[in-house]
Amino acid sequence: MTKPAETSRTLFDTMTALLSNMSVAPMGTIMAKRMLDMQQGIASEMNQAAHDWLDRRQAAVTSLVGTAHKVMDKGFSDTATYTSMQEWYGSMVERLAADMKSPYDLMLACSAHVTPPAAKPAEKTASTFRRAA
Repeated sequence: MTKPAETSRTLFDTMTALLSNMSVAPMGTIMAKRMLDMQQGIASEMNQAAHDWLDRRQAAVTSLVGTAHKVMDKGFSDTATYTSMQEWYGSMVERLAADMKSPYDLMLACSAHVTPPAAKPAEKTASTFRRAA
């Protein structure tokens, strides 16, 4: 079986080498660097969104298992069972709301990497014109 090459390069390594070779075209270097930074930022945001989603799934499974244990231990005749089921349902609705909000937050976070930051509005300076009397 062949062994993978020890010199495998990542996209980051490739883009870094490309940027160093573009020293004769400074505008191209600036644009390529901006593109690389943008892609890295978007990848980071997507990675964070995936981890957040997996954390919510883990919390859902843990909550469901805990509620199932309470129901199996106490049965449906105990009021604590219904309280634990209510708590599970409430946390499920919160996770559902977070799942629905997550794509919007991801879109905003990714768009912040694509568009340049908005310039602050200029302060209103005192008018140098005098009013007619």
